[in-house]
Amino acid sequence: MKNKENLMSRLSCFLLIFLLPLLAHGLEVGEPAPAFKLSSIPNQTPMELQDFSGKVRYVDFWASWCAPCRVSFPELIKLRAEMDSENFEIIAISVDEKTEDATRFLRRFDPKYPVLHDPDGKVAELYDIPAMPTSFVIDRDGQITMIHTGFRDGDIEEIRAHISTLLAEES
Repeated sequence: MKNKENLMSRLSCFLLIFLLPLLAHGLEVGEPAPAFKLSSIPNQTPMELQDFSGKVRYVDFWASWCAPCRVSFPELIKLRAEMDSENFEIIAISVDEKTEDATRFLRRFDPKYPVLHDPDGKVAELYDIPAMPTSFVIDRDGQITMIHTGFRDGDIEEIRAHISTLLAEES
């Protein structure tokens, strides 16, 4: 009887660890991007996702404590400069609780695109962010066309190609 209870306990743990994440529903490619309104860093200007409607948007959730974010930021800055187009925008969203942490991080990189602040994580929760960084490519119609989690050397090539394809298709 004890072996049967032990087996059931192990099976329950297996189900929780390996199958529960498969049942969780996050945003998926093809779904509309959830609307949001946040304040910009550093000047606290309110901005909404719809402020950039009609553009291909790369929405990047990041945090100052995120090591892969230190890799992604320089690459995204280069991407924005390369794709200097009125039809494309990067929107970075910090999930740092303290504005000072995000501001300190941004001093190292000085991005030339909007940086918004989500200190209570409500927008990150709306987008069901599984890890930092997580980004969403949103087409001109507001549909999610790509979800990218984490950031490693070389990831920017796939992102660049996807965005270039959207810009070429929709022009």
